[in-house]
Amino acid sequence: MGAYFALWAAVLLLLRAFEGFEAGEELAALVILGVIFPALALLTTRRVSALPYVVRQSGIETVVLVMYLGVIAWVLVSGFSRVARLTAEPVHSFVLLGVKLVAFVAIPAALMLTLGYYSIAELVPISLRWRDLHPALWMSLAVLLMQSLLGRGLHDIREAHLHLWVLAVAAPLSFIWLMVEVGVVEEVFFRVLLQERLAVVLRSPWGGLVVAAVLFGLVHAPGFYLRTSATQEALGLHPSLFMAVGYSIVLTSLAGLFMGVLWVRTRNFAVLVIVHAAGDLLPNVVPWVKAFHLIR
Repeated sequence: MGAYFALWAAVLLLLRAFEGFEAGEELAALVILGVIFPALALLTTRRVSALPYVVRQSGIETVVLVMYLGVIAWVLVSGFSRVARLTAEPVHSFVLLGVKLVAFVAIPAALMLTLGYYSIAELVPISLRWRDLHPALWMSLAVLLMQSLLGRGLHDIREAHLHLWVLAVAAPLSFIWLMVEVGVVEEVFFRVLLQERLAVVLRSPWGGLVVAAVLFGLVHAPGFYLRTSATQEALGLHPSLFMAVGYSIVLTSLAGLFMGVLWVRTRNFAVLVIVHAAGDLLPNVVPWVKAFHLIR
């Protein structure tokens, strides 16, 4: 982890020196996502035993997954842009979800199943027992509290003037949707498959966590550089390649840290899916309501 923070600080200093980058948001994200939440993840999992996990062909599997990151980058840049041409909802949402499931889950999982002769249970371990699942409750409460205090989710919900019945229906349904759209989609590839195999190759679970987090950030760099207007990131209209790469490290890579800690400590896919969905819930309730026409 020390190497990650050294890289993060070096990239931030270079961005400030050569790009005049304002670092307030990134410093706050470092404290919350890089320090507080990983510490909470360690605390909430202190009495949890990680589920067994086996990697049979670590070298070739890791090479294949790292090469497949090129496909992921293409999907983020070109694939999503093409899906965006579909403006009718909820058709757009369903098509986008289908593309994500195929590109991020079905294809890489099929590759690993073929290379390592795994069963589904071996490849993606899940336990729904309370003693294995309770860290998901505490971390979900933590991320919801963070979003309530620092995010716009509650503000947007209030501004939308949703009827109580709409909110009562939308909150659980959008949570279930997010469990698939962000939980399953991102956690299968980046944590369960990529991080675990990097950990075996590097002979360090924490080394695998750091490298996977950096790769998670870097795979977004082409999108930041080539289609900034579609990313909703505060990079300006035409960021330099260096700015896009640096931003992907100092901000985007942070998102993988505490989720990576949860995976190292539990190896329970269910925990990752629940916590990831909870973290995205509040800012996505209103967009989900509009996409599925629960309000006009």
